[in-house]
Amino acid sequence: MSESQHSLLLIKPDGVSRRLQPFILDTVREAGLTVLCHHRILLDEDDIRRAFADMRRSENPLEHLTLDLWYAHRPMEVIVVRGGDDTMETAAAVKRKARAAYRLGVWANVVHTPDHWEEFALQLSVFGQDCPDCRALLGDTDFGHYQDVPQAYPPGILLPPQWRDPEALSAVVEPMWRDPASCVWRPTYPRLYEAPHPADGPRDHAVCVTRSPNQLSFDNLVAAVMAALPGMDFPQAFEVIFTSLHHAEFPLAAGTLAECEGYAAALWDTGLRTVVRALDDDFVYPAEDGPGHRAAAARKVPA
Repeated sequence: MSESQHSLLLIKPDGVSRRLQPFILDTVREAGLTVLCHHRILLDEDDIRRAFADMRRSENPLEHLTLDLWYAHRPMEVIVVRGGDDTMETAAAVKRKARAAYRLGVWANVVHTPDHWEEFALQLSVFGQDCPDCRALLGDTDFGHYQDVPQAYPPGILLPPQWRDPEALSAVVEPMWRDPASCVWRPTYPRLYEAPHPADGPRDHAVCVTRSPNQLSFDNLVAAVMAALPGMDFPQAFEVIFTSLHHAEFPLAAGTLAECEGYAAALWDTGLRTVVRALDDDFVYPAEDGPGHRAAAARKVPA
């Protein structure tokens, strides 16, 4: 099999439930790709562990929890395609077109394509495990027990041990996942972080997380926030990162310019992209709660 001439498109649960398969198939063919195989799959948690072994579950339990909630036991469909030497890029262009037309959000984005041949082969070994044609495409490719698959992300900061426990993670994450409006679109955003002992000076700046911040796993993003901002706990850090995925720039912390530059530098050191912004009409400070105490900054919801 030519490594450059094959790819796959995974139609995600929202794409299947909305019956977008005809549009995606038409777009695949219009792009000049040949459909080699098209079948429905139903993955369990172990299938997901193997298909995404390039994000090891022991190091990325939060990433895998979201995949389990998103993919496990929900119908999806796989389309295996062949084209020219740019098949990966062509399939990715089909994905972008489908998402532009039909995506409803970060967790309802219709279709997935692998970025390179190794990811394609890893995922096809699971998505096509019950299909003789897919298995034949992979030939002698063998991932063994999937323990030694090279990792997709560079080493990052791990979550504290208590937050690598699946039950503890699920108790916090699953309610937000099931009802994203409870955090992502609520009238008040997550509370902005401020230092336990604020510096003197005008508290007129904020540091914001940018969309798609670097090549970090979901776990590394949340752990980076917890490590860089003393006192930030997991529920707040998760809510900030979860919500930031829906915004081009999302405010994380407020303070003086020097404080925010310090936060930004600490976060950049973990691999998380941030930008410092002056507080403006989108940001307001509530009145002081008492002598010498100012409540945390909050961001107003755009009209």
